[in-house]
Amino acid sequence: VTPVEVSADILKHLKRLATEALGREVTRAVITVPAYFDDAARAATKDAARLAGLEVLRLINEPTAAALAYGLDSGAEGIYAIYDLGGGTFDLSILKLSGGVFQVLATAGDTHLGGDDIDQLFAAEMLALAKKQAGDVAPAELGELLSLCRKAKEALSSGEQAEIVWEGAHRSFDRNGFERMIMPLIGRSLQCCEAALHDAKLAPEDVQ
Repeated sequence: VTPVEVSADILKHLKRLATEALGREVTRAVITVPAYFDDAARAATKDAARLAGLEVLRLINEPTAAALAYGLDSGAEGIYAIYDLGGGTFDLSILKLSGGVFQVLATAGDTHLGGDDIDQLFAAEMLALAKKQAGDVAPAELGELLSLCRKAKEALSSGEQAEIVWEGAHRSFDRNGFERMIMPLIGRSLQCCEAALHDAKLAPEDVQ
C-alpha cells in the first residue's frame, strides 16, 4: 500500500463523517498540509483526495489554517507567529496580516520533533526504573506504557502532579521536573523560531 493510498483511505473516512454530519454528500474540500510540504508532497495530497472522490478547492498551510480558525483574518493587522507542535512534527510560520490577507514571511520546522518525543522521555524513565530495555518489552506492553506516559503528560498540562505505575515500577512526576525534562526538546523548537525570525529579518519584539 502506497502512502497516497493510505492518505486516500483517511480522506474517505473524513468524507464519510462529514457527509453523515451534514446530511448531504460532500464532494469538495479545502485540505490543510504541513507548511514544509514541497510541491511533490502537495501533488500527492491532491492525488489522494482524487482517489477519495474529493475535488480539492485549495491546499492551505496548517499554520495559516490555525490563524483562520482563531479569527485572525477578521480585523487583525500585524505580524504573527504560529507555533505548531504536533504529535510528530514541529512547524513555525511567521505571517503578516494586512486587510484580511495573509502573507507568509518565513517558515521553519523539524520533521522529527513533537509530543511523541515527550512521551518517549517518560517511557525511558519508566523503563530504567523497571530495569528493562525497550527492545526486550513486547509491543503491546510498550504500547500500554506509552499510553500511560501520554496521560501523564496531558495531566501535567494543567495539574502539578502525575503518577505512572507500570510493570511494578512507580514514579511520581511534578510540573517543575517535567518542564526540566522536556527543555532540550523545547530548545530545539526555539532554534527553529530563531531561524524563521532570521529569515524574515525580524526581531522577537516585531511579532504581535
